[in-house]
Amino acid sequence: MNAMDFDSSQTLLDHWLTPQDHLSVDETGTLCIEGQSARSLVKKYGSPLFVMSERTLRDNYRRIRAAFTSRWPRPVNVMYAIKANPNIAIRAILGEEGAGGDCFSMGELHATFEGGADPAKIVVNGSWKSDEIIAKAIEHGVCINMDSEEEVDAIERVAAAMDKPVRVAVRIKVLPEDYFAEFTSDCFKRPDFFGAMRRSKWGETLPAAERIIAQLKDHPHLRMFGYHTHVGRASKDPAMFAAVGGELAATIAALHKRTGFAPAMVDLGGGWARERDPEASGELRNPNPIEDYADAVCTEMARVFEEGGCPLPELWLEPGRYIVGNAGVFLTSVGVVKTDADLGFTWINVDSSTNNLPQVDLFGYTYMVLAAEKMKRPLSHPADVVGQTCVPSIFGKDVPLPELEEGDLIAILDAGMYAEAKGHQFNSLPRPATALVSGEFSWLIRRRETLQDVFGTMVVPERFARNV
Repeated sequence: MNAMDFDSSQTLLDHWLTPQDHLSVDETGTLCIEGQSARSLVKKYGSPLFVMSERTLRDNYRRIRAAFTSRWPRPVNVMYAIKANPNIAIRAILGEEGAGGDCFSMGELHATFEGGADPAKIVVNGSWKSDEIIAKAIEHGVCINMDSEEEVDAIERVAAAMDKPVRVAVRIKVLPEDYFAEFTSDCFKRPDFFGAMRRSKWGETLPAAERIIAQLKDHPHLRMFGYHTHVGRASKDPAMFAAVGGELAATIAALHKRTGFAPAMVDLGGGWARERDPEASGELRNPNPIEDYADAVCTEMARVFEEGGCPLPELWLEPGRYIVGNAGVFLTSVGVVKTDADLGFTWINVDSSTNNLPQVDLFGYTYMVLAAEKMKRPLSHPADVVGQTCVPSIFGKDVPLPELEEGDLIAILDAGMYAEAKGHQFNSLPRPATALVSGEFSWLIRRRETLQDVFGTMVVPERFARNV
């Protein structure tokens, strides 16, 4: 369905709402997040502004956890992939929910534990890990997912120096050729996706994994715990996730026969698509709820493990975008509305830029853009919503909006994932603040940057110093 088939931003929103959204429109035609109006939030915290819904965060976590725990007979650990949004307040909410964590750096480990997390439910990932992060992982008692044979000696050396044991898992390079040979991703525009998977830096093949397990006999501080894989958001098709899970289970069952090692856990990674799906760079609607993915994956993996004679392990997941994606709304104010009647274009300039939603430029995400205070007004001709930078900075092309004027608010949905995490300061633009909404209450959870923040890490040699 084309966006111009709707008569207002409200009917557009109503069509695309998903079960975990807590968005509504009040009697004045203003978008509300958990009942709080967009205008009241901007009045309190300024514009532009990221707004996170606590109820949506909790609902998303609970739904994905329930989807897999109801279909997998062993324990399930849902680990928040903090790369999607590293805000410590968000991590604290998910910590209260019992979420584990997926970390890639010292910073992500720091944020995960600042927010509160159980070390037994945390993993550290990465194709190369410094001695510093290996030591910090061992100190905290988290599992290290090893990505190569070369890591085995490095982790043993650090663990031996600390005289502490460490749980380790092996990342497997999963290549289900029958599925991926003719595959085209709806997110990553690569002509040869299977070739890209083969060449990617991630994971080890079955022979290498077997050699790693053999090496561990001579590494007394390493405790083999399980296996890991991650393909990411490559498709909304549940069959893709089933193919990856099935291939991983087949590899693990083969390794079990060759080595005798039965894993305590298998980590399937993330990439779980959501029902409103801007990642697909086209059609927003994903007809597959998370229960469909859980059903496809759990059914196939259980079948393969049973046929391979391998005991069922715990199931660990690394969702990021699924948990935080639709929990975030980006509010930005209209500046100049420019119309060129000769060319037939209108540009709505706003007080932000795609610096704040970089997935638009990086991967072509297609976000829903709404008139936050004129949700009931009839839509006029389409306009391009554009940011302040010296590049096109197009939030949306041919967006159906009512007549807008300076000071009006624009709302962009699904801004909770990979927005703040990847946001940058091109053209020396400070990054926005973030507020957390929970019913009638709200709090600042990230302050707005200043010009001093933008330039605060720069050091000018004394011979160039000037009094400005």
